[in-house]
Amino acid sequence: MRLAFFYTMILMLFGQTVLAQKFSYTPEGMVGNRSYFYTHTFNYQISDKVKLKNLILFDTEYDNDKHNILFMRNTLAYQFSKHFSLNTSVGIKNPGKFASMLLQYQVTGKDILFSYSVGTTYQAGFTLEQSLLFEYSPQITDKVKGLFRVSAVGNVNTEEYTRGFQHIRLGVKYEQYSFGVAVNLEQFNNSWKHLENYGVFAKVNL
Repeated sequence: MRLAFFYTMILMLFGQTVLAQKFSYTPEGMVGNRSYFYTHTFNYQISDKVKLKNLILFDTEYDNDKHNILFMRNTLAYQFSKHFSLNTSVGIKNPGKFASMLLQYQVTGKDILFSYSVGTTYQAGFTLEQSLLFEYSPQITDKVKGLFRVSAVGNVNTEEYTRGFQHIRLGVKYEQYSFGVAVNLEQFNNSWKHLENYGVFAKVNL
């Protein structure tokens, strides 16, 4: 856990100096009651319509490794209209490799970001995957914004709700930095197995 925390701080402090204009990098760290959580999104704009995305997420318990969560996804996104894009992905998540194809709808306003994706994921069988991202960031002062963000993902097949999570953030934005309180809720196998993590977070948009 300490090593992961160290690398997170290095990336957040020095990432901006090594990224070119076509790149964007958004690392986020969370310290909670159950575990340490890290995620980042790395984007590379190939053209006006084509983008490469890398998403990494891991959740490491303080006491043991029994409930560690790993998620890594590489996506090729093709934006074929103002609000719609087609995302093809490959990656690794508990318990193994997967591949996805999702249709995404996204709307961005002055204070609001809304994104919804639906499609199929294959990992030892096909599941219907849906994901939702909602962010509201109203202006408080000239340099400070409020922040409310919910991201949620759910996978279901014909028999069960196989995997899902809801990550909630409430705080403030100052320039490219965000920080505040955080809640991570994780569910597995019809929620017979579920994990909760409550704490604080910090995020940088580079």
